[in-house]
Amino acid sequence: MKVLSIVCARAGSKGLNNKCISKINNKMVVEYSIEYSLSLGDDVDTVVSTDIGELIVYCRQNDIDYIERSPDFCTDDCKIDDTLAEAIETREANYPLCSLVYGNIPTRYSGIFFEALGFLNANKDFDAAISMQNAEKYHPAWMFDFNDEVLPKEKETHYKRQMLPQKMIHDGHTLIFKSKKFINKYKGLISYDTEYKYSVYGDRIKPIINDKVIIDIDTKKELELAEAVITNYKKRVG
Repeated sequence: MKVLSIVCARAGSKGLNNKCISKINNKMVVEYSIEYSLSLGDDVDTVVSTDIGELIVYCRQNDIDYIERSPDFCTDDCKIDDTLAEAIETREANYPLCSLVYGNIPTRYSGIFFEALGFLNANKDFDAAISMQNAEKYHPAWMFDFNDEVLPKEKETHYKRQMLPQKMIHDGHTLIFKSKKFINKYKGLISYDTEYKYSVYGDRIKPIINDKVIIDIDTKKELELAEAVITNYKKRVG
């Protein structure tokens, strides 16, 4: 089943400026996402959606399909849904499935993608599959409201992680969904409850649980961490 893989990379960022074109081992962060997407096989077509001039030049030089994203979809208030809809409708070919690939996640694993894709191919009653991880130490029960003046009072909970109720969070790595249903919801042709997270992507969504090291870069600290992980991996595999 053909998949349109959309690599999304927008200029600017409040946390780390131009994070997608920051360098790790002399390679742009977004290059890792592009190379990952291109490696997924002949049934996956890659398109890069961006407003970054340097990235557009890179795509032209390397014969990579790209969309020069509309300025209307490059503001801080825009949702990723707008970018996905623009890409799906711009690439008019009939893709039953679409895959979202964030350009600021350089740590990539094809196995997660193929597990999600395999599930959707085998379970037609599901509309989407999304990668998730156990919240573990970053459990909301252990969190405080931010205050750099005085530590807020929070009720005591379990000290041991294994005693906490499990919570999961989207790690940003994989989101595959049925293109037509998404577009119909996005355009308002199918009604859905916008109160619920990810509901625009489907009514039944399969969580793909994994424990891979996935680093969503939004800060300098996360960039340094990603560089350490990628450099260590290169050393281990030679």
